[in-house]
Amino acid sequence: MKKRIEVNQAAEENGLGTWDGLESALAGAIFNAAVDAIMVINARGILQAANRSAEGLFGFSSDEMLGKNISMLMPAPYAQEHDGYLNNYSASGERKIIGIGREVTGQRKDGSCFPMHLSIGEFRQDDHQLFVGICHDISERRKFTEHIAFLAKYDGLTGCANRHEFIEGLSTIIDACQTSGQKVAVLFIDLDGFKSINDNHGHQVGDRLLKMTAERFQKTLRDSDLLGRVGGDEFVVSIILDSGETASHIAARLMESLKEPFVINNRALSVGASIGISLFPDDGLTADEVMNEADIAMYQAKVEGGGCIRLFDQALRERSEQVYRLLSRLRKAISLDQFELHYQLQFDMKTLQPCGMEALLRWRDGANGLVPPNKFIPVALEYGLMPTIGRWVIRQACKDNMMLIEAGLLDVTVAVNICAQLFSETGFCALVNQMLVSTGLPPQRLELEITEDVAMNSSVQILQTSDELHKAGIRLAMDDFGVGFSSLNRLKELRFDKLKIDRSFVSDLIENRSDQAIVQAILGMAKGLSMRTVAEGVETEEQLAFLREAGCSQGQGFWFARPMPLPELIEWLRERR
Repeated sequence: MKKRIEVNQAAEENGLGTWDGLESALAGAIFNAAVDAIMVINARGILQAANRSAEGLFGFSSDEMLGKNISMLMPAPYAQEHDGYLNNYSASGERKIIGIGREVTGQRKDGSCFPMHLSIGEFRQDDHQLFVGICHDISERRKFTEHIAFLAKYDGLTGCANRHEFIEGLSTIIDACQTSGQKVAVLFIDLDGFKSINDNHGHQVGDRLLKMTAERFQKTLRDSDLLGRVGGDEFVVSIILDSGETASHIAARLMESLKEPFVINNRALSVGASIGISLFPDDGLTADEVMNEADIAMYQAKVEGGGCIRLFDQALRERSEQVYRLLSRLRKAISLDQFELHYQLQFDMKTLQPCGMEALLRWRDGANGLVPPNKFIPVALEYGLMPTIGRWVIRQACKDNMMLIEAGLLDVTVAVNICAQLFSETGFCALVNQMLVSTGLPPQRLELEITEDVAMNSSVQILQTSDELHKAGIRLAMDDFGVGFSSLNRLKELRFDKLKIDRSFVSDLIENRSDQAIVQAILGMAKGLSMRTVAEGVETEEQLAFLREAGCSQGQGFWFARPMPLPELIEWLRERR
């Protein structure tokens, strides 16, 4: 009491009035400045006070609320519950919500309802029992929570079940079918051509196409069928086969739904599908097993060129296991440094002297010896190992070529084939420059080969990388020219120094007039674009004579020299000199 008197005296001396006056003014300021809605009601639920935030939250003015029952701010069921609670509390003193925060539903003046968090306290004034309620709108928090809960089960883009939810749903279906004796089909779908659309038209267009694809699939399927999206362009479907219709018929209908082009931003875009099918209980007894086997069958459909349907069988499982064993060995090969480079020389068609060489990747797998490139490179590409291997190839080729130059054995350009994933990486040119600096190889003595599918990618990164390489003095060649679909404008934009004529046109060159016409056309075009040309796979005197006469700049193949590991190449060069 003494302290309270001293505070009052100090306040009066400073012209601030008594502490009681300050306390009242402070409470009023806090009441009106609070972001949360604050309301005071009496024991009968009649509103005694409401702050500005309460007016904004509920849409009523203080004059419209004061003197009215608080239930005017609640939907009917909650209003009745609240009145019942007040009556019970007055009669028994039993507390249920006082001092405990809870989520309730509020109702605005316009009749709209919203979720809010409410906490209630009790106090007395002049022997009157009063309650203060503090509440705030939690609509955004509720939406966020619901969105998180949705994403835990469903794909945010298409609304399809995600992988976890699909497997859960498939497990439930399998459990039911074990009792009923029905079969369940799982269809694993990969879209053909989607990556090209995504790369060439951007991710926004790709996302819209995926969403529209899911909508078409959903319209094709029954309500009882489960559709999921489990990867970038991968969908899965589970179907209870309760009629005479087979899984292949349903897969064919899904493929048919994709035949009409998707119109996005006034562009007609088309995709196809590769579909793998597995059955419960024929191919597996659990959701994971059946899913995995459908995936294996889909992969086989992709290997066969896409656009087809493949049923799982035991032979596919064995092939899949072989791939995974090879993949495991490949990963070990990277860590154990089991790769080596062989070099195939390129020769000037006029002088028949070496004018370049191509670095060819080889894998010496311990006791298994050399593994053919066509066995492991597709697997390395499929599972994303090729960029790591490609970086090693560039560095080793630069190092080997610099050694040959310094030894006075050969001073030519070394060509290295670059995969799409590595060439598209941000900072690729900086990586190559760093390797040139560390090995000492001059930029003009390195040539990077890319295939037509990389060149036709219209992404800004591809153009930027090409421009940076050109400025750095590093040469760029298009490998296997003629087997894809090249744009002449693209050849000019990417500033190619050389075109390599694919061996498929050279092998039948003498007997096939069409191949002769194609080769002559390529050579004429390259000359007009000031590009050098290299014919791959030159194996006979007749092929050499035709190419020389037609104006081909360079050639490589068994007629000149076979690919050689570095020690053998060194010996060959010494003997020739």
